[in-house]
Amino acid sequence: MPDKPIPDDDPIVSKSLAPHYVIAVLVLMATLFWALWDEDFGQRPWKNFQKEWKDRYSTFLKNARSQSNASQKDVESAPEYQAVKLSYEQRSKSTAPRFNEINEKLRDLNGKILAVQNVFTDRRAYVNASTYDIETDTSSSAKQRKQRNLDEYKKEIATVEYPDGSRKQYTSRSSKKPTTS
Repeated sequence: MPDKPIPDDDPIVSKSLAPHYVIAVLVLMATLFWALWDEDFGQRPWKNFQKEWKDRYSTFLKNARSQSNASQKDVESAPEYQAVKLSYEQRSKSTAPRFNEINEKLRDLNGKILAVQNVFTDRRAYVNASTYDIETDTSSSAKQRKQRNLDEYKKEIATVEYPDGSRKQYTSRSSKKPTTS
């Protein structure tokens, strides 16, 4: 089908739409500025109250801080406070070695727990995935085969390597009785 010729007096081709676009842009810009002014000032008359309250409350807090500093210095200079502070410092120094020893044991135990969790989390995920496969399989022979494979996997010995380099072996049935290798 041949294209129809464009008529010479077509308003889209023969006239410029620039004035219409300029007017539309000016109207849009005016509404934008009006909306911004209305959002910031027109609809929020409480902003002046808010600013005044902020100034007054800041002044109050500055006064309260200076008063609290003075009362804190009074308390810290009291003989009862000095006695308690001295007692605290002495007991802190006397318990520091035991505190450090406990923290060291805690770090060591956390490392061992993480090592065991890494191994047994993977094993548990495998068992859960295999169990899901067994439960959702439609073939009874495939279920039996997968169950046998799962039972064999559960009987396998898991080796855990601890942060200190030692290794211990665990089975899924007797995880409380490690064997050292």
